[in-house]
Amino acid sequence: MSEEMNSIDVSIEALESYVGKNQESARRLLTYLMMFSISILMVIMMLYIFPTAFLKTAEVTAKTEVSRIPESVLYGLFVIFVVVFGVLMAVYRFHLNEIARSEHYKMGFMRIRVAANNHTDQGFNSEVRESLTNDAFIYNPSTVFSSKDKKVDSPLPGHPSSDLTAIVLNKLLDGIDLKKK
Repeated sequence: MSEEMNSIDVSIEALESYVGKNQESARRLLTYLMMFSISILMVIMMLYIFPTAFLKTAEVTAKTEVSRIPESVLYGLFVIFVVVFGVLMAVYRFHLNEIARSEHYKMGFMRIRVAANNHTDQGFNSEVRESLTNDAFIYNPSTVFSSKDKKVDSPLPGHPSSDLTAIVLNKLLDGIDLKKK
């Protein structure tokens, strides 16, 4: 019996270690995201503060020159920001899902340990042990916006604007009734 308890304790410790590594990775990703956002903001500010060093100047009158940022630069920075933000948020969401799954399994092992420590004559067939051990390791993650009849999937799961766009498109498509002719 002590050998089983030791293996359960080892499993719980391994899951705690795995959760800790995922939490560290998630924190690191948020730090990268913050640093990237600040870097993009600084580049945009530099383009406004020192525009003549980086950009073309358009002559408005014979005496005055006005510097402006080309729209392609702004669109490019925005696209780069959205793509990197989406990828980092998807990886961050992956780490959060792994943490939740590992915590669920850790609780399952704890339930098994409690059931094993509950000494009765009926073994694992007692009501308490049965309730503790049944479905201890079944993990069904529920998503907030899950729908069985989804028509449009989010291209970047976890990215707030991508998920919101998929939800709005699904609602619009639910209101439209398409018929074949």
